[in-house]
Amino acid sequence: MGSLEVLRPPERAWRPAPTVGGTGRRTLWWPALLAGGWLTHFVVRLLFLPFHRMPVLVPDETGYLLAARLLSGGDRGDLSGRTLYEGGYPLLISPAFHASDDPATVYRIVLVINALIGAFLFVLAYAALRRLGLSRVPAYAVAMTTGLLPSALYYGQFALTDAVLPVVVLGWMLCIHSWMSRGGMGHGAAAAALAAYTASVHVRGDVIVVVHAALLMAVFVRRWAPRRDVAAATGVLALGVAAGALLNRMLQSQIYPGGPMDLDGFLVQRLTSLDGWGWTLGLTAGKLWYLVVSTWGVAGAGLAAAGFVAVRRGAGRALRVSALAVLAAMAGIALASSAAVPDEGTVANFAYGRYLACFAPVLFLAGAALALRRPRREVQRAAVATVMVTLLCAVMVMQHAGQRLYTDFFGVFDFPEMSVVTWSWDALKPGWATLAVLPGLALLVLLKNRRMAAAALVLVVVLNIAVVTAVSVRGTRYWGRRLDSATSLAVAGLTARDVVALDYRGMPWRVWVSQAFQVRTHLRPLDRFDPSTLAPDATLAVVPWDPGTPPAKSWPGAPANFTFVAARWTYTGAWAVWRRTS
Repeated sequence: MGSLEVLRPPERAWRPAPTVGGTGRRTLWWPALLAGGWLTHFVVRLLFLPFHRMPVLVPDETGYLLAARLLSGGDRGDLSGRTLYEGGYPLLISPAFHASDDPATVYRIVLVINALIGAFLFVLAYAALRRLGLSRVPAYAVAMTTGLLPSALYYGQFALTDAVLPVVVLGWMLCIHSWMSRGGMGHGAAAAALAAYTASVHVRGDVIVVVHAALLMAVFVRRWAPRRDVAAATGVLALGVAAGALLNRMLQSQIYPGGPMDLDGFLVQRLTSLDGWGWTLGLTAGKLWYLVVSTWGVAGAGLAAAGFVAVRRGAGRALRVSALAVLAAMAGIALASSAAVPDEGTVANFAYGRYLACFAPVLFLAGAALALRRPRREVQRAAVATVMVTLLCAVMVMQHAGQRLYTDFFGVFDFPEMSVVTWSWDALKPGWATLAVLPGLALLVLLKNRRMAAAALVLVVVLNIAVVTAVSVRGTRYWGRRLDSATSLAVAGLTARDVVALDYRGMPWRVWVSQAFQVRTHLRPLDRFDPSTLAPDATLAVVPWDPGTPPAKSWPGAPANFTFVAARWTYTGAWAVWRRTS
């Protein structure tokens, strides 16, 4: 691929433009244009709010919402036995619980907070592209496109860490680059703080912390920065990780009194056996395949560019270190998350996009910069390499999954881009998705022409919006209504004064996890109970119901002051509600 130095900017990119005199007056427009770009992305995200009424991706969304409720001063829930949902993201959305006591309103406010944060992806993308050597207008256009990638726009519609992680990861990379190029204790401390914060957001952040710790060690040994700056950054990293660990330990004691699901056992077993490594590498290939296809192939070219920059000394220290950090973190997360995930009988066990989605904007930017700045021959080679790697990964996915690709559970929420590209809402078709997307890599070679570049960016924006809109209509709205109908306690006349108890033995988990968030904010949450030891102040009791018996007999031995009021028999399972009469 020759001297692929796509990420090396000219010196002029670092010099601030004049603000007065001559053409400098035109630079006064750029802060306004950047603010307008941020506002555009914020408004676009708000346009999808009508599709959301309640948490749909359970138990994930409910786990983060219950943690945020607790951190805002509300009562705890009980998600014992489920995955531990960490506290870094709930800290950001906890103000929503101070604004309203209505769960539906709280949920909408959380999505607005997501939009406020997610819109900053455009601003950071513009800054990154300027450092990659692009002039203002191309950088602005590509940044607008990057901020609307489905991986960033779609997951921002849910109460998930993936609404903020792309922004944090890109900010982390920019801070590393600033530290390596400009120096200064502030840049090093900021990079360390962002790395530590990711560890409090999701277990993926643990890998980023390890990578950043290795970076600090390299900086110390090679004397790339003053020792006091390295010491300060190390202290920030250590304190941030410790604070996050304390926060997560508190949440675990309050919301997981019976303990969370243990994923470490899967990780150890998979990484210490040949079969385990087969599973791990198979799913890792599936994640890499999804990353490339979901970004219309551009992230694949960006991956090739970052790889060559990382190994070439002529690329400059700051860019090499930044590229190495991103590649190491991505590889570590892909392997660790593949090894630790349990086999849940889903197609997502063979190809999955969420865990690497936080790197999609970074690699998309690198791929776009490659296409716009490097000679056509280098772009062609990157495109050919992307096609070959993606086809290989697609074959590995199909071989690894076998018939389970068609027999296991398929969730539309796990495959938003793939469902739209192949217009398949009940199965993953990796072969067709690959063939549909990879020919678009030819556009990278044509981006040297300004008109063609503008047309390609417009096409990608249209595709991004179309994908998210289609999935919101066919997936989010549809399943949101179904889940609401199947689990809503409104059938029992739930009020803000009710104290709800839940007999979870035999209760389908989707029911009790969904109902955990419906109990009014700042009041007592669902209280798991044994019918013989019902809390004295409980006003509603939710119990599992066998449809083979009358619903009025769903609670044998019910206290005399409780009366059956409603029952539901749905796709999630059957349950009944009893109310205290006095």
